[in-house]
Amino acid sequence: MKRNLWLALLILLSLAACSLDPVVDQKSTQGKTVCDSYIVLDMCVQDVVGDGKVDMIYFTDTREIFMYRAGMKERVGQFMPFHRCAVPLSDEMQATTDRILDRENLSLTEELGITKDLLANYLAARPAIAACETDIRAREGTAEPPGEAAEDNFYMEEQDWED
Repeated sequence: MKRNLWLALLILLSLAACSLDPVVDQKSTQGKTVCDSYIVLDMCVQDVVGDGKVDMIYFTDTREIFMYRAGMKERVGQFMPFHRCAVPLSDEMQATTDRILDRENLSLTEELGITKDLLANYLAARPAIAACETDIRAREGTAEPPGEAAEDNFYMEEQDWED
């Protein structure tokens, strides 16, 4: 058990060390946007209304919203499209992502805590997202994407890494 805890800590430290400096962008909204690499995703959190609360999280490559603040779906949908399996932010994910908006004032310890919390919240939301994706594939009559098993393994063998 202790070994697993050390391994998890080592992984979190590695992820934090690989992180690029965040990009803080003031959009044509009243709030701000912070983009960075978290876990294995490049994403942005955005406060649309300027109240210090994250209103949406989106992927930087597709510019699709994958999580949004409760009660803000219609408002954030005016800025970009939703991922087909977008979900509302849980209370825990809302609290975690709100801390990212003040990223330039965080210590390394706080950043590691955010990374850990993002991973835990993502894993908690993953079953609902996976069920949505499975449902869509069933309706479209398509198979699982190559290399993905139904149980959606989190780990990947080194030989499967992209160059």
